[in-house]
Amino acid sequence: MERRNQMTAALAAILMVVDHIGAIFFPQQTAFRLIGRLSFPLFAFGIAQGVTYTANFKKYIFRILFAAVLSQPIYFMAFEHTNLNPLFTLALGALVLWLWRKGGRERFFAGVLLILSYWIKTSYSWYGVATIFVFGFYDCARNISFYGQVFLQLLYGFFTNVWLQSFSLCAFPLAGRVWKKTVYLPKYFFYVFYPLHLTILVAIREIIF
Repeated sequence: MERRNQMTAALAAILMVVDHIGAIFFPQQTAFRLIGRLSFPLFAFGIAQGVTYTANFKKYIFRILFAAVLSQPIYFMAFEHTNLNPLFTLALGALVLWLWRKGGRERFFAGVLLILSYWIKTSYSWYGVATIFVFGFYDCARNISFYGQVFLQLLYGFFTNVWLQSFSLCAFPLAGRVWKKTVYLPKYFFYVFYPLHLTILVAIREIIF
């Protein structure tokens, strides 16, 4: 099977690191967080694509959940709050999209999970789950996907008064872009990279401060 270019995924990882550097070391500097707003939509797009192309969804979501559980202690140390880390959001979003695509009564359960995500204390919460779901329409109905993202930004800003997140719309043209440069990453790269980069950042913080 031909390997897919993972340039978008690599870019998402870099943007995430910039965001976390800002959050941990420069919390008053908006520029870091603004750049970081581009990261989650690209990861959400990657999850939507993963649901589409994975040969075994159960193994796919298990790997995400395993990495999420592994990352939770270091996530708590890094950001000092009790919300579940974004990998749990990605897993829940993947499940909602997968159930929706199965059709029939599974769509009812997808809707229930999407609604329940409002009360589940994960990073990005319902907004993150809905972002993955809307990206599920990217390949077949790009206009629906884009305007769905605009609607989500309005809802998120209304409910949280955090309008900075609206900058994430700038990530939409990067999703699915055909890059001239080709990047291939190890199969389990992101499952290791997420907890590892947080561990390194926390270790640096402890040394400096």
